[in-house]
Amino acid sequence: MQELIQYIEEAWASQMPFVAYHFPDAKGVNCLFPKDSELRHLQRYDEAGFIFSPFETTSQPIVFPEVSSEVLKFELIDHEFESPGKFRIKENPEEKENYLKLLSQAIDQIKAEEFRKIVVSRRISADYELEHPAELLLKLIQSYPEAFTYVWFHPKVGFWAGASPEVFAKTYRTQFKTMALAGTKQVDEDRDWTEKELDEQQIVTDEIVEALKNHTENLQISERKTDRAGELLHLRTDITATLESSKLGDVLSELHPTPAVCGLPKDKAYKFLKVNESYDRQFYTGFFGELNMPQHNQRSGRTRNQENQAYKSVVRASGLYVNLRCLSYAAGKINIYVGGGLTKDSIPEEEWAETVNKSRTMLKVL
Repeated sequence: MQELIQYIEEAWASQMPFVAYHFPDAKGVNCLFPKDSELRHLQRYDEAGFIFSPFETTSQPIVFPEVSSEVLKFELIDHEFESPGKFRIKENPEEKENYLKLLSQAIDQIKAEEFRKIVVSRRISADYELEHPAELLLKLIQSYPEAFTYVWFHPKVGFWAGASPEVFAKTYRTQFKTMALAGTKQVDEDRDWTEKELDEQQIVTDEIVEALKNHTENLQISERKTDRAGELLHLRTDITATLESSKLGDVLSELHPTPAVCGLPKDKAYKFLKVNESYDRQFYTGFFGELNMPQHNQRSGRTRNQENQAYKSVVRASGLYVNLRCLSYAAGKINIYVGGGLTKDSIPEEEWAETVNKSRTMLKVL
């Protein structure tokens, strides 16, 4: 564990790119340390590495290529912290008023049948000095072991970290998996799911299934279930299919952004958000993770991954997640990103409260 911390802190101190991440309930932490600070964008979906893709649909993902990075895996050892983070951000009355206005505007558009659903978000900013990104990663893993947790940095982009409960896409040979995740309530809320929440989640499921029909075979849809992510509960449906690897890029383009982070109809909702949200989402509600990475991982140590070229027959797989419950950091400023799905039955004050609840995911580890 100390070696993991040392690697991350050295990269951070020298302002070199890195990503360190933990798959749900995994026993290890995976890392890529690019050998230079060139900013590379993905050209084809048969490349291998760690990709980081923005919400903006016309932008190519950033890639840390496997071939030009030090690829390491570290065993995860329990690392207890004394107490949850005590960092808090004061509520800004003007920000709340502006967000409630945006919520009301969006709900009116839904009632006027411009949209079936739309996902509105906001950014919460505060002064902050991030000194130890490795400690932040370990806090994220300890607090949210069932989520995909990560810290990511590039000097030309900035620092991002988060804990995502939502699979965007997983591939293994011809197997393809995704999920429809929507609806939010606190773990300690003693109530059934509302019609609004059930309807919202069904909209997401239907749209994903429709997007996959033209590109996949053997489409299978699970029963809906309740999924826990930290102190929050969500409604989840798993979707599996058979997919030719050459079509992965087409499928991801078709799926992104999903109705769970944008809305329906997707093109109309996307345009509304670009015009009316008062900030740039950047990588919030984009997608990220491993692309075509081998199922074995190099052990920790300074051995370069070129020495592993003998493993030509190893199966390569992808594990991509939607970038939810996340924060960014640059130049002494922390930004936390939160949002929620609106339908015709949404109530602005309740939607505001939902974003406050979601912000606690990141506040807890600061």
